[in-house]
Amino acid sequence: MARPRMAKSKPKYRVAIIGCGKIGALFESEPKREKPASHAGAVMANHRTELIALVDTDTKNLAAARKLFPHAAGYASLTECLKLEHPDIVIIATPSTARLAPLKECVRFRIPMVVCEKPLAKSAREAKKMEAIVAKSGVTFVLNYHRRFSPLFARARASITKGKIGTVQQVTCYYSNGLYNNGGHTLDALQYLLDDTFVSVVATKNAKNNTFPKGDVNVDALLTTKKGTTISLQSFDQKEYGIHDFRIYGTKRSIAITDYGVTLIETPVGQSRFVGIKQLDNLRAHTTRVPLSATRDVLAHAILCYEKRRDPSSSAKNGVEVLRVLETITKSAKSAGKKMFV
Repeated sequence: MARPRMAKSKPKYRVAIIGCGKIGALFESEPKREKPASHAGAVMANHRTELIALVDTDTKNLAAARKLFPHAAGYASLTECLKLEHPDIVIIATPSTARLAPLKECVRFRIPMVVCEKPLAKSAREAKKMEAIVAKSGVTFVLNYHRRFSPLFARARASITKGKIGTVQQVTCYYSNGLYNNGGHTLDALQYLLDDTFVSVVATKNAKNNTFPKGDVNVDALLTTKKGTTISLQSFDQKEYGIHDFRIYGTKRSIAITDYGVTLIETPVGQSRFVGIKQLDNLRAHTTRVPLSATRDVLAHAILCYEKRRDPSSSAKNGVEVLRVLETITKSAKSAGKKMFV
C-alpha cells in the first residue's frame, strides 16, 4: 500500500488524540509538571499542529480533557471521529491492551501519521501484528520511547559509540513504578545508548517494592548483551520516591544520567592516591542539563520523519524488541531466577 499523503495546502496538521487519561491530556492540569505535560498540551504548544478532537470511551476522562482543551471536539467513537474530522495525525494514548484496534482504524482511514504510547501492545505477539500493519500501510508511525528524541541522550550515545568513554565495563540502572510501565523505558534507552541488544536474563521479583500500576510488577534483573556487557536493572518503590537513572562505566570515563533524564554527568578517569590504581576524577566531572519532554519531542519527530520521509528513531520494531525482553524478564522472575534467553 502506498504511503498516505496529505494535501500540501494545509497550513497546520490536524491532530486527534485517542485516550484522554493522564498522558493523553490530564497531566496538563498538574502545576509542577514541566509543560507540555501531555500529548494534548504538546499539540497546543506546537505551531505546526492544531488539536481538533479528543476521543475516549470513558466519559469522565473525556469531560475532564475537554474542560482543559475546550476548543477540541469530543467523541466516544474513534471511527466517528475519523469520518467527520479527517485528522492528519492520530495520537494513540489508550492502555496498551487497546492499541491494535485503533491502529487498524487509522490505517483504514489512511491517516498519514500515527504517534503511539509505549509499550507498543499487551504482548510481543500482538506487537508483531502491529509492526506488520505499519510496514504494509506505509504510515509514519512513531512509538513514544521519548528518550530517543532527547539531545542529552544523543550526546551520551555519541560518547559511547565513538569510544569517548572507552570500552563499556558495567551498567547499572534504576527504575520505579512498574517493569512494563517504566522498566520498558530503561530497556529501550539502553538499546539506544549502547547500540546493542539483550541476549539473556536472570530476574527476580522484588518483594519490597510493591508500588506499581495495576497488573504490573517490580522486578530486578541481571542482563547480558550481544556485545558482552553486563547490566544490572534495579527497582524502587514508587511510594518512597521515584527514580529513573542510568550509570554506565567505561574504561576512560563514566556516564550518569539522572533526574529522570535531564541531567548528564560525565566523569573522566584519573590518578588516585594509591600507586598504580586509577579512579574516577569527580573534580573534573562535567554536568549538562537538557529538559526532557514526555510528549513534545515525539510529535516534532513524527512531523520531521513524515516530511523528510525518514525512518523514525523509535518505531514498532524496537517496540517489539522491548516487549520480548520484558516477557523474558517476567518469565525468569516467575521461574525463581532461572537464566533465560531472549
